[in-house]
Amino acid sequence: MNRKAFLQQMAILSGGVGIGLGTVTGRAFGQIPAAYAANAEAGKVLIIIQLGGGNDGLNTIIPAEDDLYHSARPTLAIKKDAALKLDQGMYLHPSAVGLKKLYDQGQVSIAQNIGYPNPNRSHFRATDIWNSGSDAATVLDEGWAGRFLKTRYPEFPMTLAKHPMAVQLGSVESLLFQSEQGGFSTVFEDPNLFYQLVSGTPSDSDIPPATLAGDELGFLKQIAAASLQYAGVIRDGATKGKNTITYPTTNLGRQFGIVSKLISGGLETPVYLLNIGGFDTHANQLTQHANLWKTISDAVTTFQLDMDNQNLSDRINVMTFSEFGRRVNQNGTAGTDHGTAAPMLFIGKTGRGGLIGANPNLKALDSNRDLKFNYDYRQVYSTVLRDHLGLDNVRSQQIFNATFERLPIFKNSPDLLPEAVSMELIAPWPNPASDNTLLQYGIFEEASITLALFDMQGRQLHLIDSGLRKVGSYSVNFNLQGYAAGHYLISLSTSRGGRMTRQLVIE
Repeated sequence: MNRKAFLQQMAILSGGVGIGLGTVTGRAFGQIPAAYAANAEAGKVLIIIQLGGGNDGLNTIIPAEDDLYHSARPTLAIKKDAALKLDQGMYLHPSAVGLKKLYDQGQVSIAQNIGYPNPNRSHFRATDIWNSGSDAATVLDEGWAGRFLKTRYPEFPMTLAKHPMAVQLGSVESLLFQSEQGGFSTVFEDPNLFYQLVSGTPSDSDIPPATLAGDELGFLKQIAAASLQYAGVIRDGATKGKNTITYPTTNLGRQFGIVSKLISGGLETPVYLLNIGGFDTHANQLTQHANLWKTISDAVTTFQLDMDNQNLSDRINVMTFSEFGRRVNQNGTAGTDHGTAAPMLFIGKTGRGGLIGANPNLKALDSNRDLKFNYDYRQVYSTVLRDHLGLDNVRSQQIFNATFERLPIFKNSPDLLPEAVSMELIAPWPNPASDNTLLQYGIFEEASITLALFDMQGRQLHLIDSGLRKVGSYSVNFNLQGYAAGHYLISLSTSRGGRMTRQLVIE
């Protein structure tokens, strides 16, 4: 049994639950600490806010000048006079007054129409897709952030760290931070109570037996010891840190207040995950959605001011994501049902500011009468990793097993906006393969395509498929006989200028 399977079995045996104290939980032994790199790239910090339930993008970044928007939502549409004007005929939800001020200061970047091909409408599966960084057809048990942290901290978990690699405020560890080496996040709801829970746990320094079981027992002891260590580091950071301004009394406000103390207290953790639920607005959406965006706006703007006051804001960016958007048309209960594409927000001084990409096109919906996405969410993640967290192109390709063009989100991002996604190349299956592998691709706009095999030096070895393709899905069985074992690239390009690659391993 490998270590990952072993850890999964242990989680099953232990029930996979946190240790509770009243309403506060702390997972003392449910996560594995990360090895800390003393010179993390540029000291940048990414704070992710997960909008649980599926945020209604059309009522967040509002096409208030589009008559089709108002006709699709006779009672839910927000009128232009009530909304907060942005650019390009788009408006911000009227409850997000603080975010509007930051937008006017160039501190809010909004990537429009973000999604992926063949979107899933299940809360659970869609959340897993966004957390894993996979396509809709691929199930991964690793998170995109976990794979990123693995590249930065390759000696984890055998080399323990001074500081936790990732912090998640909550009680249940997210797939986002999982990797084949274990989970990278430390999960808690309150730093002091987390310390109180964990510090009472006795440590075991006895040397385990020189057996396979002993190796795994030693690994678990290492985890336990690190949990004790991180509890103290987190408590000390929260104690040394400060808030220069009073945070809102909401749960999200409390989470941001904790993050502020940890950052100002010297915690050198690059990735934080915060959560706010309630976005599954099937009924009576107007009031609920307004309250949610007021909560987000108030918490984020307070945090930005706090970081400004402490001269820390230049290295921090806050990113929002949700598992899907909502339907264009309102339903019969004054709400909206599960949809597809939606905007993502980036708040902070590292961003360019402004709207990124074309406005939602309500005249050209997909076959389900949903919004078409313009940019793949993995383009966004790749941009974040490369332009904010300092990852190189090669390692970014490895994380997503594909190349994605970056968006002009950050000040150091490419200037030009890439063409909207017009294709999808599914990861080969099986992979690794020895005899044959199935290649699947989708075309969203009619175009001539070229599907080819390349070596890792970029030399074309074989033209697999080509020709004019109408909108639809295609598959090719590719015979691998005659190719030496090793790593290769499958490349799909179209006459519209797009290109996607997937890695193929031949055994």
